Amino acid sequence: MALRSIASKLALWVLLGTVTVLSVGGILLFQLVGHQILAQTHRESEALASDASNRIQERLDMVTNTDQVLAAIIGPRPVDAEPLLRDAISHNPDLSGLASAFVPGSAAALASGQSPFVSRTDDGSLTHRDLLKDPTPYWNASWFQAGLSCMNGCWQKPFYSQSRRRRLVSYSTAIVADGKAVGVLNADITLEWLQGILQDLDKPEGTNAFVVDQQGTFLANDTTELVGQHADAELLRTLNTHGAAAIRMLPSESNNADEPIWIYRAPIKGTNWQLGLTVPEAKIYAGVRHAFMATLIVGALALLILSLLMLVIIRRIITPLVVLTDRAEQVARGALDFALPATREHDEVGRLTHAFDRMRNELAMHIAELTRVAREQQRLASELEIAHQIQTALLPGPHYLDARCSNFELHAALQPARTVGGDLYTYFMLHDQRFCIMVGDVSDKGIPAALFMARAITLAKALAPRAQSPQQLLQLLNRELCRNNDGCMFVSLLCGFLDTVRGHLIMASAGHEPPVRWGREAPHLLQLETGPALGLDEEATYPAHRVRLQPGETLLMYTDGITEATNEALQLYGQERMLACLARYADTPDEDPVGGLVADVERFAAGYGQADDITVLALRWHHAGTERSASMLDITFAASMQDVFDTLERCDQTLEAAGIEDDVRDDVRLVLEELMVNMVQHGCLEQHQGNIGLHLTLADDAVLVELHHDGKPFDPLQSPPPALSGDCADAEELGGLGIHLVRAMASDLNYTHDEHGNHLQLRFVHANRPEQDHDLQPSQ
Repeated sequence: MALRSIASKLALWVLLGTVTVLSVGGILLFQLVGHQILAQTHRESEALASDASNRIQERLDMVTNTDQVLAAIIGPRPVDAEPLLRDAISHNPDLSGLASAFVPGSAAALASGQSPFVSRTDDGSLTHRDLLKDPTPYWNASWFQAGLSCMNGCWQKPFYSQSRRRRLVSYSTAIVADGKAVGVLNADITLEWLQGILQDLDKPEGTNAFVVDQQGTFLANDTTELVGQHADAELLRTLNTHGAAAIRMLPSESNNADEPIWIYRAPIKGTNWQLGLTVPEAKIYAGVRHAFMATLIVGALALLILSLLMLVIIRRIITPLVVLTDRAEQVARGALDFALPATREHDEVGRLTHAFDRMRNELAMHIAELTRVAREQQRLASELEIAHQIQTALLPGPHYLDARCSNFELHAALQPARTVGGDLYTYFMLHDQRFCIMVGDVSDKGIPAALFMARAITLAKALAPRAQSPQQLLQLLNRELCRNNDGCMFVSLLCGFLDTVRGHLIMASAGHEPPVRWGREAPHLLQLETGPALGLDEEATYPAHRVRLQPGETLLMYTDGITEATNEALQLYGQERMLACLARYADTPDEDPVGGLVADVERFAAGYGQADDITVLALRWHHAGTERSASMLDITFAASMQDVFDTLERCDQTLEAAGIEDDVRDDVRLVLEELMVNMVQHGCLEQHQGNIGLHLTLADDAVLVELHHDGKPFDPLQSPPPALSGDCADAEELGGLGIHLVRAMASDLNYTHDEHGNHLQLRFVHANRPEQDHDLQPSQ
């Protein structure tokens, strides 16, 4: 039985080893082939999307060229408008209608005597009508108003024509005479040919092609039921935010997909349309999976045969071990005076037989114990080293410099007391020109603290984009850390959001050490109101503290490993020594205060050793990128309608005196009127009128506006956009302005709310000045 058991185990282990090697090799091969197939699919799909985009563009270019040429000819010759339109539409089958609509009362309208509209009927014949005789004035329609500003031509929104019973899209070009727009040359085209181009594409099985316009409406789709419908919001966000031609979308990111899909996009030049191809990821890898399964079945049969052969061979080989097994049992019972059979072979069995003569049970046990202890120590040391590397990889770089305008610079250092520790620091850029910094200290030390630290950093980075302020981020992080915290571990944390343009810093503390600030003044502690440490109370709140950093000022955040460092005399380093050390860097802004402070602590505790983790982060505000910004208006007034309109007049006068363009001033006034009226009508608390604060700043390329209101929370970013629809050529349905106009007119819009009320930051770009990209990525 023992012999069969050993043989079975050896055969099983060999089989498992073989299965493991083949499985790993098969998986690696599958991944390699899968990557190659995916890359080939990317190339083919991108080429297919580009080819279809070019074909669509060629058809559209014929329409746009015809429209622009007609507008240029009709401008000085309005009397020839009707025959020119007939001739153009008869030579271009894509055109469904051409209209030459003049501004009523203009010289062109008087000279022509009509505003001709030539359209193609279902049987191919041409019809004509005078738009001036329509019951609805066309000069009030949105397509005409928008077309007057299209000097070089522009595409209008798609619409469904009730009279022609089909979906159309218009291209409009302003008719110019004597340098002034006197009318609009409007070309209507059908979208049936666009559907035909998609159906003629040589697409792989399972591939779906579509064309979507700038409003997110499907102009064409292989799934014909979706034509004319609004595209999925996540699909539009993916198309508009990703610059890559190939984009992977997960099922959690789409309401219409139950498996991962690849999207290949190609913009249609000259329009705001995009052509897209969607390919299910399962279709891409289907061939590889089938080949892999076939190989797996054949390999399983081969392994089964191999295991049977190995079982027979191993049984024959280990037969001589029966005698040695019996002698080994005697050794286990303490019988060492026995004779072993003579061996003629010099293989492993013979060597083992001779070894039995020399062995003693005590020596064997001793060697085995020493070996076990040594291996355990080696394994533990290796695991600690790997844990240290993983923990270090979670931290960003020790130095960061604002790459866009060098407004601020950051230095950091972390020295664990053991191989791994519980201190943490991190920093990363958020949207709306905000930069997040954190320093924290986890309870306990060693591996448990390191794991809790890794969890805290990972959750903080994941939750930060959802938070509008550091106190909200601490609340979200605290709730997550409280879950499943059976060990009752906690972390003290100091968090700040920095406005990278103006130097405003909002901080919130969760039971952490107070930061140090110096610059114009000597280093001193900022006494912050703090909340409890994270991980203890799910309902905890954290007050905010606002700081306006001045040029040359530095803010230092640290853990108690600095202040509680101990020397041989058991004296603490303390806050006073820390402030004295930092005072030496007050007049040397180019030196790194972090390195100097850590070195001073190490010298102080040289004879005692490091007892706790040390973490330091210093943020220095240079204010290099906003030196030419100028404050124009700073006023606080009562939240009443009269004061609002008085303030709007004062704001307009201030902007006019500063030389701001008329269109920018109009945008600022309209946006401020909408927001402040909403604050008065919907944001005031009961029996409390409230106050509104307005601050205008003039920068090189923009007007910066800050609004503060101490009323109820009101976030304009959460208001849904109005439903804008209508027939661009036949009818018009006007939408509301409101928050939709606020979003449209302001170049940037950021909202936060805290215990002081609502805070809105807006940015209006000067006319004829390109808007710069303010998105910064931290180098880590």
